[in-house]
Amino acid sequence: MTGETPRPRGRQYGVWRTADVAERERYAYFREAVCEAFMDLSPEHERVGPFDAVVESIPLAAGAVNRVSGTPHHVRRTPAQIGRSAEQCYFLNLQLSSECVIEQRNRSVRLAPGQVALFASDVAFRIVHPPDEDMSVASFWLPRGLVEDALPGGAAPPICRVSDHPFLGPLIGAAARTLNRGARALDAEEGGLLLESLVRLSAGAAARRRNVDPGSARPALLAAVLEHVESRLDDPGLSVGSVAARFGISRRYLHKLFEPTGDSFSRHVLKRRLEQAASELTAPERARTPIAEIAFRNGFSDLSWFNRSFRAHFGATPRDIRRAAR
Repeated sequence: MTGETPRPRGRQYGVWRTADVAERERYAYFREAVCEAFMDLSPEHERVGPFDAVVESIPLAAGAVNRVSGTPHHVRRTPAQIGRSAEQCYFLNLQLSSECVIEQRNRSVRLAPGQVALFASDVAFRIVHPPDEDMSVASFWLPRGLVEDALPGGAAPPICRVSDHPFLGPLIGAAARTLNRGARALDAEEGGLLLESLVRLSAGAAARRRNVDPGSARPALLAAVLEHVESRLDDPGLSVGSVAARFGISRRYLHKLFEPTGDSFSRHVLKRRLEQAASELTAPERARTPIAEIAFRNGFSDLSWFNRSFRAHFGATPRDIRRAAR
């Protein structure tokens, strides 16, 4: 990297729940929580009725992911607040539920659930959530130097919905969702690699590049592949060939993607199918579902293969596992 990445301000895990304070104090408590987790911002609440929200801040490598959910509200950052701030960053917002509109420099970007936007903290902005539905967002706090090192000439781009990029967008969305889900479980090295990959992909999308360095994209590509696999475990046709074709990569490169996990592609798929089947076998609502049906529901087309694999993985038969759960 060419520039120095400033260290975040002594970030520690924190969670603020307005339900923990008296109702008349909730909004003031929420404002303080937002400023503590993010920086100097001005939340605005217009909806009539009680206010309820949760703010959670999770350190992540050199940055953090801040989750906000609850009663819809607006957020403003003013030129005066920018002038008072010694620390600046980029925000990468992953909308989780409801919608929002982010306004900055006479531009507005609408985010639906699953969409991602990148914007700078040193330009005034306003985020508006519609009043009729509770909101939820995961906002990645990215050190300014980390982002600008990935931008051409270090120039700050205008606010951009980076998930729209035809080539990089799906990888950005998958990496953001993976980081959000696993923020507390990932170790420092894993989190750092995935965060840097997310930053480089987002910077590439903001600069309208068609692609980025394959090495820096690998963690995000693996996250996208894992997410794709997870959503299709019930498909008996899920294979190395079908997944490689879906992402436009060779089978060999797909195998290389899985090397850091310690599992091959096929072993990962088999393990996740067996884990899902075991979960269904022990679920009370599935107590009367035939074992064969559960096997077929989880992508197995051969019952004998399912039984052998299950016993090898768990050291017990499907029937044993179900009986023990009862």
